[in-house]
Amino acid sequence: MIMTPALRSRLGAMSVALVALAAPVSPLFAEAHAASVTIGSEGAIPPLDPHRTNGTVGLRVIDAVYDGLVREDLSKASDTAPEIVPALASDWSVSEDGLTYTFTIRDGVTFHDGTPLDAAAVQTNFDRLMNEQAAVFDERASGNMSFLTRWIDGTEATDAMTFVIRLKEPFSGLPRLLSDRRMSIVSPAALEANPGDELGFNPVGTGPFQLDTFAQGQTLELTRNDGYWRAVPEIEELVFRPITDPTALAIAMQTGEIDVIPSASAEQVAQLSGQPGLAVQYPDPANAYFIRLNTQVAPTDDKTFRQALNYAVNREAIAALFGGQAAPAASPVPRGNEIAEEAGEAIAGYSYDPEKAKALIAEAGIDTPVTLNILSPNSGPGFGLATQLITLVQQDLKAVGVQIDPEYLEFSTLLSTERGGYPDAYHGSYNGWTTGADSAYWLERMFSGAQQPPNGVNRGWYENEAVDEAFRQARQETDAARRTELYVEAAEKITADAPWIFLYQDRLPRIVRDSVNGIEPAGSVYIDYARLSVE
Repeated sequence: MIMTPALRSRLGAMSVALVALAAPVSPLFAEAHAASVTIGSEGAIPPLDPHRTNGTVGLRVIDAVYDGLVREDLSKASDTAPEIVPALASDWSVSEDGLTYTFTIRDGVTFHDGTPLDAAAVQTNFDRLMNEQAAVFDERASGNMSFLTRWIDGTEATDAMTFVIRLKEPFSGLPRLLSDRRMSIVSPAALEANPGDELGFNPVGTGPFQLDTFAQGQTLELTRNDGYWRAVPEIEELVFRPITDPTALAIAMQTGEIDVIPSASAEQVAQLSGQPGLAVQYPDPANAYFIRLNTQVAPTDDKTFRQALNYAVNREAIAALFGGQAAPAASPVPRGNEIAEEAGEAIAGYSYDPEKAKALIAEAGIDTPVTLNILSPNSGPGFGLATQLITLVQQDLKAVGVQIDPEYLEFSTLLSTERGGYPDAYHGSYNGWTTGADSAYWLERMFSGAQQPPNGVNRGWYENEAVDEAFRQARQETDAARRTELYVEAAEKITADAPWIFLYQDRLPRIVRDSVNGIEPAGSVYIDYARLSVE
């Protein structure tokens, strides 16, 4: 049965009464969820334009509405980056020189608006990103997707069901990059009918669910796509409910108002662990949390000083702060990245050694005490303990003569402040990255000199010619083992240069109601919504 807003409101009121009585979840509520799953969102739902979107909150919803040419296989648990498998492309091949990727477009697929999927529809999506003369070209989408399109020389629908991507140089990481939810394929009819900001409120993809009701920032309701090409989803309705207060989100889970917290905080895990009918799942996807340093302003322009900062930080204490939800991270390669296993001890990174930190600061000729001005979120997705984290780092660095002066900002304000790269007034910011970190190419996005603003997210202005050369060779390398070696070489040099204070990796636990099936602990921040069912 489909849960109407009125029924949801009435059941929500019942749930509040139930928690006051410390009673188990009502059987009526369980019945009402029989054809519906509600996902708790830690942030407001943004417009659902995949090519313009950044941030996991929006991309999680986009993942339910759209498909890409390829996708991650989330059907099984994994401790490495999930396998890339066919999606809207039923298969693909690569030319011997590594420059041409040929995709066979899956036959018989239609968009939610009835438009048939073919190679021309895929071409229209790439025209939006790359062809300034096209009617559907969108400058904002083009800029957002430049991390992918910068490698593409041209694209073409060579026949009705064949789509070709020609690269400027060999790039063996292209399939994984194409699995990024921002490269979802949008109905060409919707692109033409909804220019600019309009598409985000009228999303039309081929995904397992389609839009029912949506008011930006409010509850989003999706209904089942009965013509979904993989298989008709078992649930009829998928609801995303924004609850930005972590405590309120935990209570909503406790009372049965939501069924899944896709990225739970340490406090939520502590509060809900052991609760009847709830399970904590640890997918351990690749991600990184760090203080990115401004490498253009003193004293963080000094490599030796940056190394000292990394030796000064007690990452085990940070992990304890997060109650075991975080794992110490002392290098640029997160666990779950596709090169992590091969990298091994080569990227072990920094230990906690305050005396060595003091010696390096003296070697760098930095007079102490010295003050660093650091930006930090005061809340937001993954940052519920931001102020406590900064306090720990302050204590560690103060012990070696370095004072941290934090400026706390609302998360979206922080992003807009640092988007153009750090001005000289700031020595860096505390931030994290959870999307795309499973790809070796992610290292290039974070640390390549060519990815400095406005061309990318290397906002601390880090640059090392030897690192960039290793990236260039790795992109062009068709031998997988040699490609990994090159990325590991780059990672070793980045570790030594210490452009970040490497902090921790969030295990990103999920909390899932026992009655919800189909969510596996694959190494990803995403869920395969097409596989969801409810007992």
